Amino acid sequence: MSQFDEVIPRIGTNSEKWDGAEELFGRKNIIPMWVADMDFRAPKPVLDAFQRQIDNGIFGYSTKSESLIQAVIDWNKDEHQFEIDPSTLFFNGAVVPTISLAIRSLTSKGDAVLMVSPIYPPFFKMTEDTERKVVMSPLVYENHQYQMDFNDLETRMKAENVKLFLLCNPQNPGGRCFTKEELVQLAKLCEKYQIPIVSDEIHADLVMKNYKHIPLMVAAPFYQDQIITLMAATKTFNLAAIKASYYIITNKSYQEKFAAEQKYAATNGLNVFGIVGTEAAYRDGAPWLSELKEYIYSNFEYVKAALQKEVPEVGVTDLEATYLMWLDCRALPKDEKTIYADLIEAGVGVQMGSGFGYSGKGFVRLNIACPKETLEKGIKLLIEGLKK
Repeated sequence: MSQFDEVIPRIGTNSEKWDGAEELFGRKNIIPMWVADMDFRAPKPVLDAFQRQIDNGIFGYSTKSESLIQAVIDWNKDEHQFEIDPSTLFFNGAVVPTISLAIRSLTSKGDAVLMVSPIYPPFFKMTEDTERKVVMSPLVYENHQYQMDFNDLETRMKAENVKLFLLCNPQNPGGRCFTKEELVQLAKLCEKYQIPIVSDEIHADLVMKNYKHIPLMVAAPFYQDQIITLMAATKTFNLAAIKASYYIITNKSYQEKFAAEQKYAATNGLNVFGIVGTEAAYRDGAPWLSELKEYIYSNFEYVKAALQKEVPEVGVTDLEATYLMWLDCRALPKDEKTIYADLIEAGVGVQMGSGFGYSGKGFVRLNIACPKETLEKGIKLLIEGLKK
């Protein structure tokens, strides 16, 4: 029996995923397979680090430690062959606020910000909220996988006078882990038009077998001064609530712009659990992560087989990274609104593709990071809803 088979009750724990499901979906007794957090207990070394901090009994203002910095550097060197100079490493509460920080630091109101579609909604919401112009380039969906359309990207870069590119790699919601060749081509294109790139790599550690995450700075060192890399241990080790992330900037001018904006917004700094949790995860969490990825991929194979048997019209996107399946429901004889209603009526809560940008319409995002028992119940209900 795997440690990930344990069903941990989350109702009544202030869980957005579970306690917030009734308000979001409008009904009780629904299995939530939507927001991207896992129904798994964090690694024991992390829990032990938290307990030591609790036993200390004091929760005053905190400062990052040299051991935390070294843990981040060591992890990225070992896992991603990413050499990080400590003078280029900075911390912030979470990745989404850092996306907003980057947009505010590197662009002005009215500037065009380019991204692909479908994409994680905060990319375009943060752009809109900071009064910039959202420009989307649709990804090309072929053979159960997404590809960037470089011709379309260049057309939009020229036509819109783009000032910033937002990259999500590994890609959410499509589960794509872009290759070195693709990343180099993107960097060269941005170099041609002198467009900085913010590369959200929060899913970097959740890459499935036979695939390899390559940080954009590693793939395109010739352009690294125009790349801002965003990373965290929180998605990897199910620690979203500790609000801890970091970013890497080699460009001194950009460092100053970020620092000025961060000071103005008063958002910098980590809480004590973010500090000790991140360090413990990176120091001692690798065995847990290795087992986790095997478990997630076995969940993926289970769902894929069940859908192919029961609802073969639904296409299953290849899972190269993340724990989020992306289901192509466009061949079903009903529209997205009806699919959503049928799934809720069946008793499963998901996120519909149109919420990730216009080119996501007709798809469903499904979180499969849960114990087999929960997964089997949820997929049974999912199939009922899809077949209705």
